Amino acid sequence: MTVDSIAVPRPAWRGLAPDWRWREGSRLTLALAAFVVLFSLLPMGRLIAAAFGGGVVAFWQVLDTPEVWRAARNTLAVAFGSGALALVVGTGFALVLSVTTLRARTPLAFILVMSLMIAPQISALAFKTLAGPASPLLKLVGLAPSPGTPNPMLGGFGIILVMGLHHAPLVAVTLASGLASIPRSLIEAALIEGASPWQVVRLIVLPLLRPFILTAALLVFVAGAGNFGIPALLGLPVGYTTLPTLLYRKLASFGPGTIGDAAAISMLIALIAGAGVIAAGLLMARAHSRFENDHRIEPFWMLGRWRPVVEIAVWGFVALTILLPLASLAATSLVPAYGVRLSWRSMTLAPYAEVLFRQDLTVRAFRNSLALSGATAISLGAMTLASAYVLDRARPKLRAAAFAVIELPYAIPGIVLAIACILLFIQPLPLIGVSIYATPLIILFAYHARFFAVALKPVLAAMATLDHAVEEAAICDGVPLRQRLCHIILPLVFPAVFAGMLMVFLLAFNELTVSALLWSAGTETLGVAMLSLEDSGLAAEAAAVAVSATALACLLMLAMQMLARRLPDNALPWQALAGPRTGRAGG
Repeated sequence: MTVDSIAVPRPAWRGLAPDWRWREGSRLTLALAAFVVLFSLLPMGRLIAAAFGGGVVAFWQVLDTPEVWRAARNTLAVAFGSGALALVVGTGFALVLSVTTLRARTPLAFILVMSLMIAPQISALAFKTLAGPASPLLKLVGLAPSPGTPNPMLGGFGIILVMGLHHAPLVAVTLASGLASIPRSLIEAALIEGASPWQVVRLIVLPLLRPFILTAALLVFVAGAGNFGIPALLGLPVGYTTLPTLLYRKLASFGPGTIGDAAAISMLIALIAGAGVIAAGLLMARAHSRFENDHRIEPFWMLGRWRPVVEIAVWGFVALTILLPLASLAATSLVPAYGVRLSWRSMTLAPYAEVLFRQDLTVRAFRNSLALSGATAISLGAMTLASAYVLDRARPKLRAAAFAVIELPYAIPGIVLAIACILLFIQPLPLIGVSIYATPLIILFAYHARFFAVALKPVLAAMATLDHAVEEAAICDGVPLRQRLCHIILPLVFPAVFAGMLMVFLLAFNELTVSALLWSAGTETLGVAMLSLEDSGLAAEAAAVAVSATALACLLMLAMQMLARRLPDNALPWQALAGPRTGRAGG
């Protein structure tokens, strides 16, 4: 008997590969297909049908009006202006955290990402309370503008400033991905040849980062074009409208033809954002294909005696742009009324007691946001386990295409998704004749569509790191798929599932852009309640809601940090931004 004639058994997993979907995974595959159709294709298809239902001429007639052109110009100005600021600030932070021996990089990265995770409307409210004539902090130090002075944060300048600072961490996280892929050998070779750290950054690092810088620029442009919370708080009070806030005002008017006009404007926003998303995706794919390596860059710029100076400058900037506005927000929540000077005698917790226990609107909003975000997080946790299992075993091109469709509702502006949901559910559902419009279920549906990709990403990353030997052995022993998922796969990827659930809860709890158009009496969310309080002139109560939501966001991020060691490398954005922990870096 020769070696070639010996029947070597193939692993059971390999035998399943050609017809895996039909032999035991067909139900999971069909479930994933149903998720994709329900949460991605149906809403966007309905929006496209409504926008172009009357033809291209009717679509153009809706857009060819002075108010739309003015809002479009403002949108582009805000998107380009805030994007440029975010690019400068975010690039600076990414380089400082990745290439210098700055200490305490992880806490610094945590605070930066926290400012991104905080809802945009909270950032806008924080800067608004800081710069106005009623600012408790400025009154405390005698620097408050005189009464009646316009708040400098209201209008285009304030929107660009706040939005640029809010989106800067997005640039930093994107560039951190590129910095992690630069081969360490290039840096070491340049330093051995006598190049200075600045020459390495200018001649090697920045040229290699060019695709990531372009990608980051496109991402912050898209985020700026679709942002609703910041223009709503800083633009609407002075009549400065962007396309998202114009859409909000049109739907609030309930005039004739409102839905058709809203669909057309939503389609314009989606086209602007979609072009940026597609270009960013193509650039990122090319960048990753060029720079894959296992030896990531490490801090090489030894600051030496300049390290305290750099640290003071970096932390001073963070304190001025992140911590000080949040402190102003907290101070505003501790005074009994608008314009009261903060002191030990005037300090009060009455606004917190009012919004947390007494006021029906805010109590209901807290309850609704907790229920909706919690239900979304739990159900998406279950959905992503099955979906990631299917996608991990799909062909690369099919997996990429499926995830692109799943990510579509998250990539487009939230206000566009809200219009799509209104169009989809404004009529009773077929067959059963029940309508979910103006109920909490439509918000729940929109949250599932928007945050499905957020919950799926960490689970996919964890699934890709698993060794399939244990599952192959279980297949050989005849263990069915359901038991393998529950007793083998789930215990291994549960930290990633839980991290995705926490991330979804964090984003949904403070969400405003989607719920601003989908709420009805009794279904107000926390973002809607805060906007309503601010519009009503109840600044202290609005600030108390914002501070409470921010505190919860920090607690959730700390909970995810506790899971960091059980997650794949760089699964948490502030981990990726902080870079490797080395003795030289002191981080």
